[in-house]
Amino acid sequence: MTRSILTSLIMLAVTLSTAAAEVAEECFEKMPFGCFVTKSYRIPKAQADAIGKKLGTPLKKLSNTYLQVQGKPIQVNIMEAKAPADAKKLHKTISAMKGHPAFCLIQGKKVVEFCNVELSTAIKTAYELGFTPKPKTVQYGITAHVSTIDKADYMSFNKLFNVFLQTNTQNPSKESITNIQALSRNFTFGTSVTLRKQPGKSSYEFTPKPTKTMDQSHDRISYFFKQTPDVLGVPYVTLRSKVSCNSTGTTPTDRKPDKSLLSATPYWPVDDPQIQALTRKITSGKRTHETKVQAILEWLTPGKNIKSDGPAGSRWGVKKVLKQKYGHCWDSSDCFVTLARAAGVPARQVGGWLYGTSGHIWAEVLIPGKGWQQVDPTGGGKLNCGIYHIPYFTTETGEMPILYLSMPQIEVIETQ
Repeated sequence: MTRSILTSLIMLAVTLSTAAAEVAEECFEKMPFGCFVTKSYRIPKAQADAIGKKLGTPLKKLSNTYLQVQGKPIQVNIMEAKAPADAKKLHKTISAMKGHPAFCLIQGKKVVEFCNVELSTAIKTAYELGFTPKPKTVQYGITAHVSTIDKADYMSFNKLFNVFLQTNTQNPSKESITNIQALSRNFTFGTSVTLRKQPGKSSYEFTPKPTKTMDQSHDRISYFFKQTPDVLGVPYVTLRSKVSCNSTGTTPTDRKPDKSLLSATPYWPVDDPQIQALTRKITSGKRTHETKVQAILEWLTPGKNIKSDGPAGSRWGVKKVLKQKYGHCWDSSDCFVTLARAAGVPARQVGGWLYGTSGHIWAEVLIPGKGWQQVDPTGGGKLNCGIYHIPYFTTETGEMPILYLSMPQIEVIETQ
């Protein structure tokens, strides 16, 4: 897992919440969670006139605004033409330079240009700031090399992933080979993987093809491989998936609450007396699943009781995290699932990718009459789970089934 971008998002929330930058456009005055203005300028008229002349379209006004959108920087230029027809001409000129329509939008007499940014951040910025209507569902296409894991030292996950990212696997250095061999000893690699059974148009394909596929109970599906290729001694499969995400982060289910969703596991010490006492304190006076979940999320608000700190991709274990009072997304998820189960709320862990940012771990709870509701404990629930949370796997024990050996390639296939 890469350094959690959500960590940067949260740190920015603390830093900037009391020192918001002045803005040159009304659209930046009220920003959604995770979006912050760092600098904003109205370009002087003489300079705007000169730029308009170069673009072949007179400009009424021009502004440059620099933002952070869920941890990623982006420059937004807003050019206002004197008439809608001039704006259309300007939009055509700039769009021809950008290479993708998401980098340049038109709104009446205004043209919005996104600069110095990845496509995914441009798309998210357009959604979050209302330049483009945010869809209710998004289908993503994902391709990644993943290693199937039976057992692991989870503190080594991020280390091994980062070594692979920095290694030319066709011509690796001796140092890279040595590092990969050393870290690989902390893993027991398997020949099967269990992923989340997705609703709708979602699907998984593998190379090599699995020799057997088995539907597991409780919304999961397992794939078995007879033999897999390896890279520098690490076995892997190529995963190509289509995953549909909705804006509510909910999944209908006929699953009934059972003991397995409330039980302690080696990763979630639900029965520990100190955990039980802490849970009673956090959820005192709360009677419903929803109010208990909200109380736990609020307790986990970054900087309040658990701060974002320490090595990226950490998984210290719940007891140690609560004692040292810091961790990252995996740690927050482990704490949430443990506390939720201790409070009598059926919960499990969800893992995948946060679109446009990094690998991420979050959670979901079973709400009677509603189904599974995803929640993101890393932001204390302030970052709603929805179209950006792309789930690959669900675990009810805390075990991680895959290790990324490459940065996933993620594209938006369809929106509705």
